[in-house]
Amino acid sequence: MQWLANRGYLLMVITAVLWSGNAVIGRAVHETIPPIGLNFWRWMITLPVFAVLAWPHVRKDWPLVRRHWPILVLFSILSVTVYNTFVYIGLNTTTAINMLLINTARPVIIVFLSYALFRDRLTAAQALGFVLALSGTLTILARGDIDLLIGVRFIVGDLWVVLATVGWAFYTVLLPKRPAIHPTNLMLVTVVVGTAILLPFYLWETLLVRPVPLGPQTYWAVGYLGLMASAVAFLCFNRMVEVLGPNRAGLTSYLVPVIGTMLAIFFLHEQLHFFHLAGIILILVGVVLASQTRRGSN
Repeated sequence: MQWLANRGYLLMVITAVLWSGNAVIGRAVHETIPPIGLNFWRWMITLPVFAVLAWPHVRKDWPLVRRHWPILVLFSILSVTVYNTFVYIGLNTTTAINMLLINTARPVIIVFLSYALFRDRLTAAQALGFVLALSGTLTILARGDIDLLIGVRFIVGDLWVVLATVGWAFYTVLLPKRPAIHPTNLMLVTVVVGTAILLPFYLWETLLVRPVPLGPQTYWAVGYLGLMASAVAFLCFNRMVEVLGPNRAGLTSYLVPVIGTMLAIFFLHEQLHFFHLAGIILILVGVVLASQTRRGSN
């Protein structure tokens, strides 16, 4: 585990795979499971996992938690309450191509926020890497047809995804400012607070819109989202931000559509086209360039 914790780009791949599954499941169950309920039970499944992992560190970290509660509450709102709720709401109406196009903007937003808040700058190689990675993602999404991009029309669901994307960008940029508490304790605090904030909205949805149905589809969907796409993925992502920094961690957004395409080919037997290969090559080259730091820097 110590070896894995220091492999930032391996953590990036693991996170991207798990989040690709999150997107697939969120879209697959949108007609049967309401969005707020899906997010609420996702985190309720995650909660006991982090409670067990964080228990040895709770007492030691409690003074820091009390001292830094404002930023911890902000982390909770951005990561637990807002992001996936908004994404699941958006998936009720938006198309897959629109959602993926919006998500590719996340690293650009992260870079902008890093500069606006902390004056973090990019090298020329990093800037070129981001351009290539964005170009590769758009190549895959547009299937090599620029007219498809020109013809995109945004709807209400897209606005929800935009808000989710901006919220996650803020979370990524601010994460290095977290207090020096154990990572599992950080997740326990954010899950407890974020789910508590989500609770009244979940009750409103259950009573006035529709409840979460009981059945096998709900069980496996919530189980995967709670254990893999939440517990494991968040641990990997938070550690990745520590190892790579927020700008390079934002490159995860480019890998998600690439891995999603590979999963669709493998599981759904979709055909591999030239534009898939071209897009993947551009993204991988972009990731390598964007991972470069200034000579002499840490």
